[in-house]
Amino acid sequence: MRTTSRALAVERLKATALDLVSLVGPVDPARLNREPAREEWSAAVVVAHLADTEAVYGERVRRMLTEDRPRLEAFDEKVWARRFAPLEPGARETLQRWRSQREANTRIFESLSADEWELVGVHSRRGRLTVAAIADELVAHDRDHLDQIRRALAG
Repeated sequence: MRTTSRALAVERLKATALDLVSLVGPVDPARLNREPAREEWSAAVVVAHLADTEAVYGERVRRMLTEDRPRLEAFDEKVWARRFAPLEPGARETLQRWRSQREANTRIFESLSADEWELVGVHSRRGRLTVAAIADELVAHDRDHLDQIRRALAG
């Protein structure tokens, strides 16, 4: 179910870019890489997760716009973080990767007709999802992880 308007979703997706840059930009690399507690992600790992997730969601939306009810596979974010976050050159570089993907995805969301917002994909765990639901998920995901970064930097 779509919980935000198209314009509000796009506005919030754009706002995350400003929030994330202001949160991560002025922080020294040692602090970005510090784990706040055992088994908790550092701010740098959260940024890597955001970049990976942006790529996955971008691919899902692209498939929903070009295929009939594509199957959208789930992925294990913790496994991805363990495997891929250590490969990142640094949080600022990862942030740039995320920003490029977010800008491309936002352009797609801005281009959608009312009918395209309602196109469907079938998630392997959650079932039927619309493009609008994907945008809503991204907005909520952003807010959750911005809070996680704040906690990591404070801890």
